[in-house]
Amino acid sequence: MRPTGGADAGAWVTYTEEQAHYTPARWVQRQVAETGRPVALRASSMLMHVEAIRAGTGRGVLPCYVGDGHPLLERLTPPILEIAAEYWIIVHRDLRRAARVRAVIDWVKALFAEQRDLLAGDKECPHPEAAV
Repeated sequence: MRPTGGADAGAWVTYTEEQAHYTPARWVQRQVAETGRPVALRASSMLMHVEAIRAGTGRGVLPCYVGDGHPLLERLTPPILEIAAEYWIIVHRDLRRAARVRAVIDWVKALFAEQRDLLAGDKECPHPEAAV
């Protein structure tokens, strides 16, 4: 991602050293090593990444549903398959059949199924009018 219509700073926004084991952080580190482009900022939260990228500090990796939904950011690549994530719902065995818990599980599964293309980066999210 980079600012919409902005020049590509070339440098990277990535996670802190303590978070270097994160899959996106490892991918960015490989890009730094392969391209020689420096790390401009290490930040611990995705919100800081979004704001730093928006401000032109550097390019960065964001989930497609975050970047595509931001009117001031644009994609530089298609979804990066090697950093795709799996999501799990973990529930205690004794609670998984409770009606309230089952209702939440079913709702989350339906929501993920409904938004599958958006979450996978195959469909761009409309820019919310209230977005900064």
